Amino acid sequence: MKLFVPRSLLAFSAALLLGGALHAADFPPYDGTKEREAFWSFYNKKVLADLQGQEKDLPSLIAKEADAAKKAELETQLQTVRERLKKPEYFTFAKPEDIPADLKWENGMAEPEIGDPNAKKGGTMRLYILSFPPTLRVLGENSNSSFRGYQYDDVEMGLINLHPETGRVIPGIAKEWAVAPDNRTVYFRIDPDATFSDGTPIEADDFFNQFYMQLSEYPKNPFGNQWYSENYANITRYDARTLSISLTEPKPLAAYYVNTSPMSRRFYAEFGPDFEQRYQWRCRPTSGPYVIREEDIHFGRDIALSRVKDWWARDKKFTRYRFNVDHIVYRVVRLQEKVMELFRQGEIDVEELMMGIPEYWYERMEIPEVHKGYIQKTKFYNIWPGSHAGLWLNCAMPPLNNKDVRLGLSYATNYQKVIDFDLRGDFQRLTCFSKGFPLIGDPPITARPFDVEKAREHFAKAGYTKLGNDGVLVNDKGERLSLTILHRKTEIVQRVMQRLKEEALKAGLEYKLEGLESTAYFQKATQKKHQIASVAFSVTPPIPDHYQAWHSKDALMEDGKTPRPNTNNLSCFADPRMDKFCEDERHATTIEEIRKASWGADQIIYDEAPWIPAYEQNYYRCAYWRWVKWPEKTFNVAVSELPMSNHVHWIDEDVKRETEAAMRSGKSFPETDLVFDQNLKAGGAK
Repeated sequence: MKLFVPRSLLAFSAALLLGGALHAADFPPYDGTKEREAFWSFYNKKVLADLQGQEKDLPSLIAKEADAAKKAELETQLQTVRERLKKPEYFTFAKPEDIPADLKWENGMAEPEIGDPNAKKGGTMRLYILSFPPTLRVLGENSNSSFRGYQYDDVEMGLINLHPETGRVIPGIAKEWAVAPDNRTVYFRIDPDATFSDGTPIEADDFFNQFYMQLSEYPKNPFGNQWYSENYANITRYDARTLSISLTEPKPLAAYYVNTSPMSRRFYAEFGPDFEQRYQWRCRPTSGPYVIREEDIHFGRDIALSRVKDWWARDKKFTRYRFNVDHIVYRVVRLQEKVMELFRQGEIDVEELMMGIPEYWYERMEIPEVHKGYIQKTKFYNIWPGSHAGLWLNCAMPPLNNKDVRLGLSYATNYQKVIDFDLRGDFQRLTCFSKGFPLIGDPPITARPFDVEKAREHFAKAGYTKLGNDGVLVNDKGERLSLTILHRKTEIVQRVMQRLKEEALKAGLEYKLEGLESTAYFQKATQKKHQIASVAFSVTPPIPDHYQAWHSKDALMEDGKTPRPNTNNLSCFADPRMDKFCEDERHATTIEEIRKASWGADQIIYDEAPWIPAYEQNYYRCAYWRWVKWPEKTFNVAVSELPMSNHVHWIDEDVKRETEAAMRSGKSFPETDLVFDQNLKAGGAK
């Protein structure tokens, strides 16, 4: 499939020069339907050719391999290839009568409801973001910004969900599902009520379109290209509302592993070479409760989610008490002090991010609005793995390609002092990459402590033996041991970085600091233009995924030297041992195999030190105006990363009017500072 430069790129360039946003009318008509339909056959032939090529090449590789373990691995690979060649089609169009008759269909309806029956619908929730999102797309360049979680990950419907209290499978777009005995293929019956926000039905073809867009070369999408090509073996359409998805290998929790969301084939009919420009600011139809409309976008100022009128799942068991707010407005506020000012004025309804900062929780919240009960506070112990927070060392850049330099940095980076002083002991040291996944347990690894002597020992091995007049080590070439940390420019992060900088100098290491606003900072990190990046990737249970952060495929370009942009391997780390653990983790068929691979990958991260773990906490805190309500007995669901992410809250307009009247008259309410620790008692402590 040949790429070309479409005329619409000229329109895109002109719009950039004029400083305007692009709309659908700015692009010439384009219909990619025939190309999409031709893709099924094209890709099936590609998969067949790849499998046949492997079947041809593997025997000679097996014959030449002297290592018994590697030979066995190649033999297993050949066996897998031959098994797949029995049914090589990736895209299949079948009939309902082709569905196995002995399947055991499930619907998950025995699980408890989510949320509070007392929840009220309506109102506008006013929140904030630190920078305006770089795109509305959820695929392609810059689509993985922090706003993606708000507009996609938290609200878009998948085929199924995991219940946030029990961890069991519950319905999403699929009303029923059945896992084949081989634990590779999962069959789905789409809920006949399921529609996109534009009213068009959600059908099997829209899941085919998701696969097409993820596998296409048009978006800059290395993760999706790899995930969909290597983890899925087949998607089959039986009729408009019935499909199956097959994994390349058996998996525990197979329904979870094949879960995906639809991409409207009608809306994306113009998908083609200029996709990233054409759809940059188009408002897509969603399967979930919220949609972004054109009138919800005020560039540089704010962006909103509007609840879908007559949303198809509004009365379903697991969603009827959730997604209660009519509008969620995200206002751009770049300064933390401004956030607090707007929060106190009642212009922001909930503060969930800065409440993790001890100074704000303990001192900045000693304000009349709290004392008089207008603003309430809650601390909630959750069950969630710690984020992958820490310093990502770019191993493609000297001197970070030297293992001893990286080990020295690990000993010279004093996160414990940050925790004890700057964070007042409210956090704990993150020990390893896979911490906090109950299904596999925590690896027996402890993060390296701050140790000047050991740091200098490793720096000396790397050639940094002389101490300059400024206290920074120098090697024989006169090169100073000076490295720059790229970080998000916020008050608390700057304070943490400053502490690390001061402490590192004791070991002869100079940390220079480069703070950028959120969008620019993350773009630079994903372009791999950093030496060191302070990044905290969010983590999703129930199983860790080392592949996207550590596999060599996402580290370097084909020349083996140039960092590969737009991937999550921010350390540009490439190690065949790590690749094997990453692949074993993804190919594991039992929990024990996942544990073995995950722990092995964590051991390499520890030994090679391309990442320095920061800190974590097993709770979150938030402050909110008293008209924001939560489930009275539980506050939130156990498996929740942040207060707002599961959307069990609501706005009580009567309480809002009562509160505003009380503020005018000087009336006060009881001060409220709640702690919900039921998940600690249930084994949620980490």
